[in-house]
Amino acid sequence: MMILGFLFLLLAVWYWMRNRDRKGGKISALLLAVVGLTIIGFTHADNVDKQRAAESSSIASSKKAKSESISKSKSESRDQAMDDATYTALAKNLTSQMASDSTLNGFKIAYKDSQFYVTVPDNVAAMTDNEQKEVYSSVISLIESHNANAPVSFYDQNGNPVARMTLSGGVKLYK
Repeated sequence: MMILGFLFLLLAVWYWMRNRDRKGGKISALLLAVVGLTIIGFTHADNVDKQRAAESSSIASSKKAKSESISKSKSESRDQAMDDATYTALAKNLTSQMASDSTLNGFKIAYKDSQFYVTVPDNVAAMTDNEQKEVYSSVISLIESHNANAPVSFYDQNGNPVARMTLSGGVKLYK
């Protein structure tokens, strides 16, 4: 549309040059120039409006994305708090379950800092390495059977680390 306005201006200049001597020709050329400038002005104003609408749309979409990000992080923290409460209750429940099992009696499970902490009785610390790995693996299996996906660390009665769960699900003993 802007091109049409420039064409009207060119036509006005051409008409002006051809009819310099006549008064009616000058008025006609002036009218063509006014029409051309009006078309250019309206086209420019329309382009400015479209640009402002695009900018405001962009700002609105970025505000929306930011608010969605904030609500998502709030939801994730709420889910994390729910997981912490669920895992803490699971740890207490498993501790009471293991009290009735002859192999796992004396183990205490706690959950904090997104990790299970298992306190090992002294009689397990006196076992051979392979026997310890078997017992620790059975504790890990018990925890995982309740769909708990958190790292597991084993500590003796004095709070010293004795073993941990590996990334592959095995057991690494500390010596």
